[in-house]
Amino acid sequence: MSGDPDKVYPTGLTFAEAEELHKHIIEGTRAFGVIALFAHFFAAIFSPWLHLSQ
Repeated sequence: MSGDPDKVYPTGLTFAEAEELHKHIIEGTRAFGVIALFAHFFAAIFSPWLHLSQ
């Protein structure tokens, strides 16, 4: 990789465009992970089969 900002890679994106897209993908993955963490937490709390003392 030469670092030329005008070079078009196999995706059709320049290096700067690819970096920007990657940033958005990483942010979306982090948001999905946080939402999934909360969903699993609430599922564990409110699952009726986990409350064995009833």
